[in-house]
Amino acid sequence: MRIEEWGVRRILVDSGSSVEVLFCDTFNRIELSDDILVPSTYRIYGFNGTMTIQKGEVTLRVSDGGGYLDTLTTLCVVDVASPYEAIIGRPWIAGIKGVASANHQRIRFPTYKGIDEVVGDSQAARQCMQVDAQINEERRARQRGEKNKAKETKSRRGTGKNYFAGVHDI
Repeated sequence: MRIEEWGVRRILVDSGSSVEVLFCDTFNRIELSDDILVPSTYRIYGFNGTMTIQKGEVTLRVSDGGGYLDTLTTLCVVDVASPYEAIIGRPWIAGIKGVASANHQRIRFPTYKGIDEVVGDSQAARQCMQVDAQINEERRARQRGEKNKAKETKSRRGTGKNYFAGVHDI
């Protein structure tokens, strides 16, 4: 797939996503300026309920590189670590009247010459899933560490407070 004439190889086609996402690293690689970002009026929530704050939205040309598919697509730009370069969701798939198959790693869509398809790379998909799992595990470990550190700090403060309160009363 191409976004503004730049080849984008690692796109997650997520038929459960209600927005199209462009990750900040890809936005910067395409050499676009933050000046073209439009402030967004909504928040993005993941399936686990975590909220992602957007840098903004941008409307860009998304094409298949073969001349059959060329759409203007509004993408939410987010600064989040991801093995993917973009996420394409339900609005885009519906907009091209496409059918996505995760099992077959294909999107089929009608064109003026018949049915065309974009085919995924199963090896690249496996690599992205492995990297994504690693990123999530590192994030969870970091959160556990921060939580334990906060508990430690809180318990130390509690002990110190009681000690100083006792000294003060003497």
